Amino acid sequence: MVEKFTPLPLPISTTFWAGRLLRWEIRVIVVGLLLALLANGVRGSERFLLSEEGSGRATAYLESPKIITFEGKTHAAWLDTPPEGFRVRIRTRDHATGEWSATTTIGEATNNHGGPALTIDGEGYLHVLYFSHHHPFRYRKSLRPNDASAWTEYSEFGYNLTYPALVCAADGTLMMTARRSFDEKPWELEMWTKAPTGEWTRQQSILRSRYDDYAQFAASLSWGPDHKTLHLGARIYEVTGEDVMKPITTSGYLASDDGGATWRKANGEAVELPATSETFDAFAQGRASDDRVLHIGSLAVNADGEPHLVYGAKVGRSAQAYLVTPTAEGGWKHVHLNPFLPAEFREWDLFMYGGVSFGADGQLLIVGTLMEMREGSHEWGEITTEIVRFRSADGGQTFTADVLDVPNPDSPRWMPNIERPTGFNEIPDQPSFIYTDGVKGDALHDVLTNHIWWVPN
Repeated sequence: MVEKFTPLPLPISTTFWAGRLLRWEIRVIVVGLLLALLANGVRGSERFLLSEEGSGRATAYLESPKIITFEGKTHAAWLDTPPEGFRVRIRTRDHATGEWSATTTIGEATNNHGGPALTIDGEGYLHVLYFSHHHPFRYRKSLRPNDASAWTEYSEFGYNLTYPALVCAADGTLMMTARRSFDEKPWELEMWTKAPTGEWTRQQSILRSRYDDYAQFAASLSWGPDHKTLHLGARIYEVTGEDVMKPITTSGYLASDDGGATWRKANGEAVELPATSETFDAFAQGRASDDRVLHIGSLAVNADGEPHLVYGAKVGRSAQAYLVTPTAEGGWKHVHLNPFLPAEFREWDLFMYGGVSFGADGQLLIVGTLMEMREGSHEWGEITTEIVRFRSADGGQTFTADVLDVPNPDSPRWMPNIERPTGFNEIPDQPSFIYTDGVKGDALHDVLTNHIWWVPN
C-alpha cells in the first residue's frame, strides 16, 4: 500500500499547544523528574567519547555506513573540524581489552557534507569514500587487514557526487551509489563499482528526479543474508522550482539480484532504469504544498531476506514515524512507532534521521530522533532533538523504547548512524551506533567543537 498525500491527523486543540508551550518553559524544572523516569534507559557509563572536535554533520549521512566490526575489533569513522579544517577521522576499539586506539586522520573534506562511508572486504581490508560535495570522491584502502592506522594514497573518481553508500560484494567488488548533480538536467542516483584489482567504473543511474532542479535521494544499501541480493531504500526529494523547501517527497525500495545490473520491486516486478518517484516501489508520498514532507532512515534485511525500512511523515508541526515491510499481496505493511514511545515522550515529534538494523541474535533495533517542534523551528538540528531507541523481540510487531539521555535544552543529540551489514563485517548481537552531541552550525564551512559518541547498545 502506498501512502499518498494523505495528511496525518494534527492536534489542533488550544489545550494541546498551550501544554507544549508550558512544557518548553518549565523544561529545566522537570529535568530532575525526567532523570528518575529515564534511569533505566540512560547508559552514559558505557558509551565512549570519540572526539570533541566534531563538525556540524559529523555522523551524517544515513546513506554512509561508518561502523565496521571484524575479528575482535570495531572501527568507527566520522567528520571533525579541528582548527585546520574538515578532517575525516577513525578510531578502533579492541574487544579483548575494551580500549580505543588513538585517532587516525584519513583525509580532508571539502565541507560538512564530505564525511566517510566505510566497508570491509573478505580479507579484512577497510575501504573508505569521503571528501566530496558536488566533487569527485576520494578513495583509500587500509594498508593492513583490520587496521585503520595506515592507508594507501587516495585516488579520485566521478563527477559532482555527494552522499556515498558503500558495500562490498561476495567477490570483493566494491559497489557504491551516490547523488549526481547536473547543471541543466535532472539529478540522478548513480552506481559505481570497483573490482578488487580494477578502477572505479560508472555503471548506470538507478534513480532520477523528474525535474531540472535540486534533488536528494537518501539512498542506503544492504545485503540480504545470501550476500547476493542487494537492497536499496531511498527517498526521492525533488522540487519543481527554485524553492528547495517546497519538495515533493517519495519513499520507496528496489532490489537487485545480479550485482546492480537490473532492479526490481519487492514483488519481483522489473523496473526500467533510471526509476522515478512514479516507477520505483513507493510506499509513502507527500507534498510540501500539502504540508506533508517525508524523511527516511537506512534500511536493513532480516535473516529471511525481508527488507525493513523506516520513514517519517512531518505534517505541519507534528511528525509520525513508521516501520514498513512488504506484504505477500505486493503492498506494504506500516507499523506506527509513535505509540511505542515512553509515556512522557508520547506527544513529542518522531523523525527518522536514523535507521534500522538486525543484531546477530535477530533482534530488530531502530534508532531515530525525537524533538518538540515549536513555532518557527526546523527539524534539521532542532535544539530539542534527542535520540530514541526501539527494540523488538517479535520481528517488528511490537517495540519497547527508551530515550538515550535526559533532555538537554542547550544542545541537540542527533544524526545517529547505526552499524549494519556492508559486506564482510560481523554484526554483534546489539549493533552499535555513533551520534553527534552539538549544534548544526550556520553554514557549510563552520568550525565547531561538537562531541561525537559511540554507543554499544
